[in-house]
Amino acid sequence: MPMRAEQKRVVHQPIEVILADGMNAQIPPKVLDVLLHNDRVLKFRRSSGWVTVGVDPVRAKRRSDFCNSYYGPERRNSAH
Repeated sequence: MPMRAEQKRVVHQPIEVILADGMNAQIPPKVLDVLLHNDRVLKFRRSSGWVTVGVDPVRAKRRSDFCNSYYGPERRNSAH
């Protein structure tokens, strides 16, 4: 009977950042995405070196990736 391959759990390393207030921090990649979206990051370190936000290319995310926003017509009852 063939053995099932073990599932590998992906572990993301913290990313070193310099925040807009000058504080240095190490944060998870998902937090970096949110902070970038909210213009809270000045620089962050990639394996290739430091990235300066607004100068170097940074991946773009859609707003819907950060929150569960609804962009359709208002459907709530205003009588509440």
